[in-house]
Order: sequence, then C-alpha cells, then structure tokens
Amino acid sequence: MQARELTCKVASLGAWGSYFDSWATLQQLMQGGALPDAKNKGPKPEVIPPNERRRAPLPVRLAVESSWQATQSAGVTPDALTCVFVSGLGDTDLTDYMCKVLASEHKELSPTKFHNSVHNAPAGYWTISTKTMRAANSVAGFEQSVSLTLLEAMIQCESESVPLLVTFYDAPVADVLSPLLANQEPFAFSLVIYPGSADIKGIALSATVSNSESVSWPASPSENSYLSALYKDNPSAKILSLAALLSDDTVSGDKVAMPLSKGASITFSRL
Repeated sequence: MQARELTCKVASLGAWGSYFDSWATLQQLMQGGALPDAKNKGPKPEVIPPNERRRAPLPVRLAVESSWQATQSAGVTPDALTCVFVSGLGDTDLTDYMCKVLASEHKELSPTKFHNSVHNAPAGYWTISTKTMRAANSVAGFEQSVSLTLLEAMIQCESESVPLLVTFYDAPVADVLSPLLANQEPFAFSLVIYPGSADIKGIALSATVSNSESVSWPASPSENSYLSALYKDNPSAKILSLAALLSDDTVSGDKVAMPLSKGASITFSRL
C-alpha cells in the first residue's frame, strides 16, 4: 500500500559536531574540505541563561545550539515554531549515573541530574529559554530515529499547517555502554520546515511512505572518514543522508530512501 505524498519546505538548517559548528562548515566537510586541526570544545548556546547553561548536560547543549542556529538563519522567532526533538540514545551518562547510585548503599540522586535525565530535557530547556508556548514532542527510535521523526514532523507540518523546528542530537555513549554502542562523537542537526504551500523561500521536499518495501540505510553520503564514522555510529547522524539531498549542488529530482521498520520505508525527493 502506498501512502499519499507529504510535502514541506526547508527554510533553514543548523548543525554542530566535533569538527563543525554550523551548517556551512558541515557542508564544507561534506564537499571534501579538510578537517580542522583541533576539535571543538563543546557548544555553548547563548540562548540558555548562564546559570542554567553551566548545569546543562551535553545532549541539551547540542540540541539547543543547532536549534538556535536554524531559527536565527530562518529569521523566525522560536515562539512561532512547534518543535520535534529526537535522540536515538538519550543521555547515557546520566542513565549510567542513576543506575550506579540506585544500586549503591546511598540512593540519594542529585535533583539536577535527575531532572536533566528525562528524554524531553532538551525540549524543556529550549522552550523555557526561548519562552515559547508551542507544543514540543520528544521522540526516540534508536537506529530509526531520524526516519521516524521526519515522518512525524512532516505529517504534523502538513496536517496542522504549522511551521516546525526539527532537531536531531546524540552525544557520545557512557563508557559502560561502549561495548554495545559504538558512538563516541557528539552531533546535532536542526531544520526549520514550513508546509509545502507556504509562501516562503526554501527547498521543496516531498516524502512518500511504502509499506511493501524494506530498505537499508543509504551508504555514507561523504567520503570523509570522520563523517562516515559519524554516520555509521551516531543514530542522529543518519540525517546526513538527507543533508546531502539538501546541499546547494543537489538538483531537483534526486531521492533518498530510509527504513522506518521491517517492511516499511520512506523516500524523500527534492522537488
């Protein structure tokens, strides 16, 4: 069975990682640019007040930094945007911390760490810092996080006729989980999307769901070894396959297919 086509316009993008601090610098790497000599020390999103920023864990700062970049690039105030945030792994450092404390003799959890451990903490920091009262969803889908979230966002954008901020983020895994989960790199990526009928400048994108075809994730869209490893190991970095479709040198008609679940897939086309 074939679902009807969904459409949207991508108005702007934001990105942050060890070797890039914006969509522009990520594009340079994707197009063959050399890696900087040193890694970035960590995002410091100015929109979070200093006291709260000092207590914010890395996943929060990743998500808020790329979100702020995307909204500023789009020239839109955050309170105009409904939000969808996603992380495939969540905050594994805080999960490890809580498990260790609860398994110890003294079971008193840090209130700050406990409050930061919930999966919607980045969405909470974002909405509070920007004073937006719009709805904010938080999604988790492990290796299918990107495709499931894009489907969620495009359905919401079209059915409710609202612009959305869509943010993907994953931090390095806790040491105790490294035998099971390979990711050791931070990554965040954000899009501001509008309904396909909106009278704005943007990259027109369509998506079609198939319930009769299984697909695998596309090969890495970059020959850069750092980006290839990031794409392979970081669940949120699977968005790089769509980022390649949105690059300036991509032409109308190009497509990328992603798995949703066993037997289901979603195909994006640049219009």
